[in-house]
Amino acid sequence: MLVSSMTGMAGMAGLAGLSRLSAQGASVPAAADAAAGKVVFETKGGCIACHSMEIRDGTFGPPLGWIGLLRTPSALRQSLINPDADIHPRFFTVTIETKTGQKFEGLALNEDDLSIQIRDTAHENRSFLKSGLKTFERERRSLMPSYATTLSAAEIDQLVAYLRTLRSLWPLEPGERTREIGMVSENISFFNRPERAEKERTDDLIKALEIPEGARIAELGAGTGYFTWRLAQQAGPRGKVMAIDIQQDMLDLAAETVKRHDLTNVEYVLGGDTDPKLPDRSLDMVFIGHSYHEFAEPELIMAAVKRSLKPDGRLVVVEYAKENPEAPASSLHKMSFDEMRGEIEPMGFELSRILDFLPVQHGLIFSVRR
Repeated sequence: MLVSSMTGMAGMAGLAGLSRLSAQGASVPAAADAAAGKVVFETKGGCIACHSMEIRDGTFGPPLGWIGLLRTPSALRQSLINPDADIHPRFFTVTIETKTGQKFEGLALNEDDLSIQIRDTAHENRSFLKSGLKTFERERRSLMPSYATTLSAAEIDQLVAYLRTLRSLWPLEPGERTREIGMVSENISFFNRPERAEKERTDDLIKALEIPEGARIAELGAGTGYFTWRLAQQAGPRGKVMAIDIQQDMLDLAAETVKRHDLTNVEYVLGGDTDPKLPDRSLDMVFIGHSYHEFAEPELIMAAVKRSLKPDGRLVVVEYAKENPEAPASSLHKMSFDEMRGEIEPMGFELSRILDFLPVQHGLIFSVRR
């Protein structure tokens, strides 16, 4: 078994993650189904031959110890039934034929102008000089077999249930916050740069949140309205978005942006450094896009966020990845994955989903810890 869309993830300190975009939302798997799925994983499915639960070299597929944080049931099911459906280039099949007639198939590990290293289907690492190759191709197909015919529908359901229980991340050492708080940004041209949506997969991000019609959302740090109108559009006319910022100039710009998109379901709120002015126990989602790092008193703000969420409400935090040198921001306006977890989880939140398809950002979804 090979979950074919896995790739290096900027948000997990360079660890392997998944890059497939999928829908949000899932039910908790039944314990009996998950236990049966573990048996399928280790026996009939043959998954254990290619995957580990821990990070280590030598496995053919990526580690799956936190797959339940990365994939919804529908996405996992598709990977099992049709592995080629949405495969990341990192897992394209490499085919090689040497000038002496030897043929190999596998995954690319390293490549430069003169050579390539692959891990072949026997799980052996092999290196080739390109001058010695007759053919070298990357094919947009996965080496993972389809389980559509080899596993029954019940077995696939059980396997999905088991994979959803795999939600183990490395423990974080407790400690005081050491990062420097970023200054409040007023870089309007940076916020509104034309290429941003494509380069940062903004629309995919919003789609992955699966915001229901009629949702009540608060956006902390609305800025120029870049996310505001998109959130309002998803919430629909019966929904409502509270656009909150500590700068009135930014709220005015956000209002202009929302008006250009013919939306009327946004309320504009001038917040304070310690009080975002959120209503208690009434929000389906609080969205914080590239603003958390600027909070002067994050503990006070997040306490208000926690009070504002409904029992099933979600907190979404997006930040440029400090681990990714291509992330288009200064170090003070980036956060690492561990910094985000290390600050937010102790404030009473539990990580429930990682939006690992984002190219230069961390996208983390939290629920209130019960």
